[in-house]
Amino acid sequence: MQVILLGVDDNFVPPTQPRVPGRIMAMASADAPMKGIGTLLEAFAKLRVERDVELVLVTSPKRGGRTEKLIDKLGIADSVRFASGLTDDELVALMGSAEVACVPSLYEGFSLPTAELMACATPLVVSRAGAIPEVVGPDGECADQVTPGDVGELYAALERMLDDPERRARMGAAGRRRVEELFSWRAVAQKVAAAYQSVIDDFEEERARADR
Repeated sequence: MQVILLGVDDNFVPPTQPRVPGRIMAMASADAPMKGIGTLLEAFAKLRVERDVELVLVTSPKRGGRTEKLIDKLGIADSVRFASGLTDDELVALMGSAEVACVPSLYEGFSLPTAELMACATPLVVSRAGAIPEVVGPDGECADQVTPGDVGELYAALERMLDDPERRARMGAAGRRRVEELFSWRAVAQKVAAAYQSVIDDFEEERARADR
């Protein structure tokens, strides 16, 4: 058995327009606790006290659900907005508009959106959870990794990222390179072809031994 990871569509590319200063974005099922949105909202509330930032959540929250209630409790409704029903082009534009993206999940099986954000050269702050570290690679290369559910760690990582434009650019470029090497459909096709070739070679070797 061989594992070949998913590919990212070619339309996920770095932006041609300037990123929006202070914009943080995340993609998640807002009312599913496993996605860690509560942790992100609390960390964002701390950032909002000190600086002009906005949070864009790509999701459709449950009316009156835990996410809306927490936003009201934290007093950040004026700085948080939701986006849903986006076309692929609109999603790519939004991913490319953020200075930082966050994946605060408590667990993820793979997280294709994480790879899509990397394809858009958007630097990341992610939870050290599930398969996320496998997607983003070594800590500090394409993303800063934090302990799942730790508000203080997430706040500090977002703050560092927002304060260092050169580091954001460097990590975004590294993320783009990683996607091209591992998660482009070309890379996926090459791995599939190599898997078939390996099976063919093994078969030919077995047949040759049988003929001797």
